[in-house]
Amino acid sequence: MIWGDPKVVGVKMINLVYNKIGHHLSFLSDMSYIKLNSVARKHYHDIFMGQNIIEQTFLKDELSTTLWGIKFRNKVCNSAGMFKSGEGYDICANLGAGAYIGGTSTYNPRVGNTKEKIHLPFMRLTKSKMTLNYLGLPNLGDEVLSKKVFTTRKVEGCPIGWSVMKSPDYSKEEAEEKLIKSLFLYQNNPQVDFMEINVSCPNIKKSSVGILDSLNYISEEFLKKRMRHFPIIIKLSNDVTEECLTDILKSLVDLGYDGVNIGNTSTDYSTIINEIHSDEKKVFNTFTSTFNGGIGGKPLKSRSYQLCKFANEYLKTLKVKQEFHVIRTGGIDCHNDLIESDSVGVSLNQWQTGFFFNYIEHGNNVYKNILNL
Repeated sequence: MIWGDPKVVGVKMINLVYNKIGHHLSFLSDMSYIKLNSVARKHYHDIFMGQNIIEQTFLKDELSTTLWGIKFRNKVCNSAGMFKSGEGYDICANLGAGAYIGGTSTYNPRVGNTKEKIHLPFMRLTKSKMTLNYLGLPNLGDEVLSKKVFTTRKVEGCPIGWSVMKSPDYSKEEAEEKLIKSLFLYQNNPQVDFMEINVSCPNIKKSSVGILDSLNYISEEFLKKRMRHFPIIIKLSNDVTEECLTDILKSLVDLGYDGVNIGNTSTDYSTIINEIHSDEKKVFNTFTSTFNGGIGGKPLKSRSYQLCKFANEYLKTLKVKQEFHVIRTGGIDCHNDLIESDSVGVSLNQWQTGFFFNYIEHGNNVYKNILNL
């Protein structure tokens, strides 16, 4: 492994807990093990952020792509959720990421969830290469985050995107009004190049009506009033059905959106349990029955691929006139995933769980490895 900084010893120690010692902590109750993971997640993030990562020089111009007139130096970047407070741009840029995504944030500040005396419940299942979280959108709020200076040395080919969503703390009408205010706030930050609006929700498995109403509202109140080139991408869940996805894609194209991100974490526990390692099924069931929460990582790989393939095939039938891109999120963890994404017309790949599993093995060469350089 190439680590490059003494502070990374702390990261290695936590990795040891996750990957070595963790397998032998059978004397702990499931809830105690979940609490250990939840505490370790915060310490891991703090230590990771404290590193002085030297700028990588392996990137080649032929890896770059241009979306909406914006240059991305490669087709892989972090997904929303990794840097909720707008930190970490320089780390992503120096590691070799093709872009940086901050958030997801809400108009109002949120401290996140606490349940069973565990703040920000989180679980990493190393044998299944997946995570579960019930974080509850902790963030500083858009009035603060939209004014942030993300970097003093923005790198060409590593643009900045930001993810927002409606706050669950307001009524539907007020939440949508606040979301529009948030979009205008980020539009006023010259460092932000594009936006993702997270509209994923478990009930879209049954109906897309609520999302279609929101898309119409956002189009009228923001898309048609944009004051600069400012692409807007809609982020969906990996649990969306093909039927609902068809309705949503047609609406996105008709209303002038710039892309779709498929997708966010999953809550399809009954399907995903079949992909969980036998040693981890018990704690998986404890977490999901106690906290619910979203699943990320390898179990989403096949579904995100199939949905992106379906989306691009359907978009061809619409004869889309504007520039519109499909982004894939869910289960990305190796170079072959990028090849498969290219084969079905995916324009950009986002990773988070896969990033950290790869970082354990490859350290600061994490992007070099997934790009197969």
